[in-house]
Amino acid sequence: MKRSFFILISVLLLAMGTYSAAYAQLATADLSIATIPLEPQPLQTVQVRLQSFGFSLDQATIVWKYNGATIASGTGRTSISVTAPANGKVATLTATATSTDFDESVVSLVLRPASIDVLWEGADSYTPAFYKGRALPSNNGIIRITAIPSITAPRELSYTWSKNDSVVQGSSGYAKSSMLFKNETLDTVENISVSATSASFSGTGSTSIVPRTPNFIGYFNNEGYIDYANGSATALTTTASGSIIRFEPYFFSTPYSIDHDLTFDYSDNDGNAVEKSGILNEIRLSRPEEGGESQLTLIIHTVLYSLQNITKKFSVNFI
Repeated sequence: MKRSFFILISVLLLAMGTYSAAYAQLATADLSIATIPLEPQPLQTVQVRLQSFGFSLDQATIVWKYNGATIASGTGRTSISVTAPANGKVATLTATATSTDFDESVVSLVLRPASIDVLWEGADSYTPAFYKGRALPSNNGIIRITAIPSITAPRELSYTWSKNDSVVQGSSGYAKSSMLFKNETLDTVENISVSATSASFSGTGSTSIVPRTPNFIGYFNNEGYIDYANGSATALTTTASGSIIRFEPYFFSTPYSIDHDLTFDYSDNDGNAVEKSGILNEIRLSRPEEGGESQLTLIIHTVLYSLQNITKKFSVNFI
């Protein structure tokens, strides 16, 4: 009887040991893959790290695969670098870890980079009608920012805008792909970032904007023909007996028009007012008896933005 009881106890202990061993073999590691940057851009180099919060991976054998092909392996090989796929492409990164402490464990990450272009312009910045470039923002001016996702992005996107590392809640939300804001006096650089997300898309973009000082360029007005191909911000030269100079302002904030939002004042070296031609931003000059140089001081004031006011010297050489 005692012998039979001993055999029964041994069988039970053996079964429990077998059950424990079988249970230990089923344990898997809690693996995850982290990337830097978190949301890579197309063809960007990505730093990848395999991590586990429940097990040590120092002695684990780790095999990395990129789209099914082995790209790295080794004991404790928790970090690698890969190149993100091109815009609109998808790549799968897989890490397999085995160890005496846990059963074979596998984790995968889908790399789906999505670029977002961030475009900007001075929303109220004045440029002449012939100007083909971008309207640059000036101090205290209104700036328009627009996010342009890659062509593979879905239409239903939610945008989060940040200005100088602070989220702009009022400009963020579903379908809010653009933002308007005023440059503050103390912000000499505007650092703007945006993220766009949906169930199947995630992308980021950023840009830095340096507001500039507005300026003007002088052009000859020859009987209604303005020689826009030959302007200058400092001096013009002519052989004519008299000239009309048009001063085109650039990048001043003019919500309505230059006639409404700007004032132009001209004076000579003696401080005397110079005759205007009847148009706000034009003056009429006559050739001095012996020729030579006529020097002017031009003052442009803005009605709304005092930081954009400028005072500059300009000269016309009669030869």
